[in-house]
Amino acid sequence: MKKPSICISPIDWGLGHATRCISLIQSLQTLGYEVYIATEGYQEAILKEAFPNAHFLKLRGYRIKYAHWGFVLPIVLLLQIPKIIYSIVYEHKWLRNAQKKYQFDFVISDNRFGFYHQQIPSVFITHQLNLQMHFAWATRLFQNIQYAWLKHFTACWIPDIAGDNNLSGVLSNPLEKPSTPLWYMGCLSRLKNIPHSIQSIASENSTVFLGIISGPEPQRTLLENLLWKAGNEQNIKFVLTAGTPNNKAAFQKNNNAILYPHLEAAALVSEIQRAEYIICRGGYTTLMELIPFKKKLIFIPTPGQTEQVYLGLLWQEKNWALCYAQENFNLSIALKKASNFNFEQPPFSDFSIDALEKAIQQLTN
Repeated sequence: MKKPSICISPIDWGLGHATRCISLIQSLQTLGYEVYIATEGYQEAILKEAFPNAHFLKLRGYRIKYAHWGFVLPIVLLLQIPKIIYSIVYEHKWLRNAQKKYQFDFVISDNRFGFYHQQIPSVFITHQLNLQMHFAWATRLFQNIQYAWLKHFTACWIPDIAGDNNLSGVLSNPLEKPSTPLWYMGCLSRLKNIPHSIQSIASENSTVFLGIISGPEPQRTLLENLLWKAGNEQNIKFVLTAGTPNNKAAFQKNNNAILYPHLEAAALVSEIQRAEYIICRGGYTTLMELIPFKKKLIFIPTPGQTEQVYLGLLWQEKNWALCYAQENFNLSIALKKASNFNFEQPPFSDFSIDALEKAIQQLTN
């Protein structure tokens, strides 16, 4: 008897959309689904590392580029709207053709607006029902467009906690909800099942900070260079993981620091445990993965990326993290403040395979 099949596709906007799909795909396989993964590039490399025996289908991403300066990002993104529209149309046509060949039972899109099919259940995953734009009128306009577009999907799954005690504030819990059925999934973390201990690490093996770097270029490289230079100038022990799994030649090492192009999940857990502080962009998936480790977090949001700026300020307001703008970031000042900061632990509601099975039954019945 043929296994029921599902096709899942994450958007290529950083690595977070791919990595947060890992625990979901693992649960789908446990439930007996044949999983097809449609992606390319770094996202494909990450998912192949986690699922070497899964079915991979080549689907081009949106391939969005960022600006060197955050203040021009709205213009840079505006100029790429034709590319985004093309990608949405392309992926929708691609899925129609793939469906004829593979006969999926349902599909899951992580933030890919064209990845739905009118004849089978289609799920849209997002934590941004209220995407924060640079202008209030633009925020409202995009929300109206998004809510109308979500009607193409059977359901919308949100990797967060419903209600006021959530992780992403008004991003996933706006006052006005879409008419599309919602399911608040809880936290998606690929690291939760990696064996690790919260015991203290021997001082000789510890590092001052771990820098977790990813996201669109050129900002990814700018942050990598900033932290590598600043850490070495401070003459402290630190590790960077650059989020470039296909670029093994980027490895660097000296007496104080190591730059890894990429770390597999188990190695990443080990480095998280060794570090006193975690410095990262503050992308939402990274936040979900880091919560169980109870580490001191320092965010440097991508310049101009309003979601990360909003999350950084929200988490700092709740004493869950410190947040600094990239243009005036000073590593020495940040570490000194972090050493005296009263960090508090954010809530964590784990993703449940039983709840997933129930959500799928509601889709397919």
